[in-house]
Amino acid sequence: MSTLRSLTLGAGLALAAGAVYLLYPPAAGSAVPTAGDGPLPFELAPPVVEDMLITPTPQSSQGDALLQLIYAKGQDLPAQIPFNAGDQPVTLRRDDKNPQLYSAPIAFDFDGFVAEQAERQKQAGQQLTVPTFVNRQFLGESPVAFLDPQVLRQQIQLQVPIRIPFPVVLGPSALVRPERSLLITDPRVVEDPTRTFDVCTGAGNPNGAWTFKRLMTNMANQPVSGVHPSDFVKNWLLSWGSSTTVNTFPAAARPQVVSQTLGSWPLDGAGKLNLDQSPFRLLAIVNRMDLRTNSAYGGGNAGEGRFVFGMVRRNANGTCTAVDDLIILEYKIPIAGCANVRSYARQWGALGGLALGSAAYNSALQNVTDRFTAANAAPGMPNNSAISQVRTNEFLQNPWELREYFIPRGGNQLTITTAKQTPHHSLNGSSLLASYINANEAAILAGTHVVPLSYLGQPMLTGTVRNTQTVWNAPGIVNNNARHIVSRDTCDSCHGRETQTRFVHIGPRNPGTASPLSRFLIGNGSLTSPGTFSIPDPVAGSPLRSYGDLFARQSKLAALQNNLCLSGAVFEEAIRAPLLATH
Repeated sequence: MSTLRSLTLGAGLALAAGAVYLLYPPAAGSAVPTAGDGPLPFELAPPVVEDMLITPTPQSSQGDALLQLIYAKGQDLPAQIPFNAGDQPVTLRRDDKNPQLYSAPIAFDFDGFVAEQAERQKQAGQQLTVPTFVNRQFLGESPVAFLDPQVLRQQIQLQVPIRIPFPVVLGPSALVRPERSLLITDPRVVEDPTRTFDVCTGAGNPNGAWTFKRLMTNMANQPVSGVHPSDFVKNWLLSWGSSTTVNTFPAAARPQVVSQTLGSWPLDGAGKLNLDQSPFRLLAIVNRMDLRTNSAYGGGNAGEGRFVFGMVRRNANGTCTAVDDLIILEYKIPIAGCANVRSYARQWGALGGLALGSAAYNSALQNVTDRFTAANAAPGMPNNSAISQVRTNEFLQNPWELREYFIPRGGNQLTITTAKQTPHHSLNGSSLLASYINANEAAILAGTHVVPLSYLGQPMLTGTVRNTQTVWNAPGIVNNNARHIVSRDTCDSCHGRETQTRFVHIGPRNPGTASPLSRFLIGNGSLTSPGTFSIPDPVAGSPLRSYGDLFARQSKLAALQNNLCLSGAVFEEAIRAPLLATH
């Protein structure tokens, strides 16, 4: 039995047999990455796998196969590792003679695996390719790789160890229709007359499933929370009028947010906000299953689903103006387990076979979104709502600012919280920032760092993010690539200079038109055919950094749909590290 010989090129890359491909976990040779507060769980930062083998064992009463994972050196791993093969928990046990080798008998669908590889062989004949992304940066494309089905059948019959090269479980991108299954902005959908409503045109259904009113009503869930949905929205908006502190940092009042939203919002007969007249226009429905955690080393989840709204200002002459105020409702999809998550992924993927904006398409899409937007979608969560966070990106008052809100445990109202991955702006240029980046360089380069609440005893995460089109930097930072990743993963630089974005990735729109999208999302391509684009590092001038986030999401959804739980998914999950940058 021979192991995969690989040359580590950097975080997540290996060179083998003349091909460059993505190793999902961090590079070998370093300890389990930390966030400054201790190691992350394997569900978020799985150990680095160097090689994988599966051996048929039909004579075994414990399973159909022996799974063997060879982990990279330099990792402090326990003698036993809990592992999920599909939805079946097993225990990987360390070999007495080879401390890198872990194995477990598992149930395995060899017929399904052969069928998957036959499909990949067909895709290779169609000249489909698989993109390589490391830390969200595009590094190139390779042909779809596969194991020869005929050879594979012979190996199964002979019951010999079958080596699983990583590329044979990574998905192509062309099988996913991004404008239908990943980022839906078509006016025939976001202006669906039965599911949306536009206060400016008066078109649509004020109680539709995708209206701001319905989504906030479900989030408030008055029978559970006791809070009227109009009060739920009003109390959230009124909170902008008061100063507060988040993680010891001040969050100044923004009275213009209050006056420009509530100032012209009509009241109903009971004196409450008339949510039928909500000044928020639907811009996009977004599939973020790429944010799911690792189901092999933990419970796993299905990532997020998002609704993006843009504010409209009603003018005195009866016209409306789309303004720079976005509200993003970000739901944690309440689905877990390999079979359930992959079934849900196939529901998203099946939308690609329906005519965009047709009655059948919109109905199927609602069936998908109802799973996370419906009242009581997540029993046990605050208000029984699946909402994870509500983010805002607005310029109703100078400076341009981003915030994040959530419903805390034991609470029932939206409350300001820390912005993910973003230190307070006062730390830009500080020795603390340089110390954090230098000390966590390995985790940062691996894409597994999580900016902590505090570092070295000093508060770090912020509650308000000023988007001043700057970058994060400080004297003494050793590795500019690490600097870039930390900077790019902040709210302001992801919406700014590190990605050459003018504040928003999904822009405001007028009736009958689709929202403009940033190049970070679609590259030099389009929504229907996303590509990549390259920009120089804003601090050092080099290297060129290539991005195309929708292109990456296509490949991930393809792999998620096509790998069955007890065949290719066993290997894909074993090597997949979740995306912790959530912007």
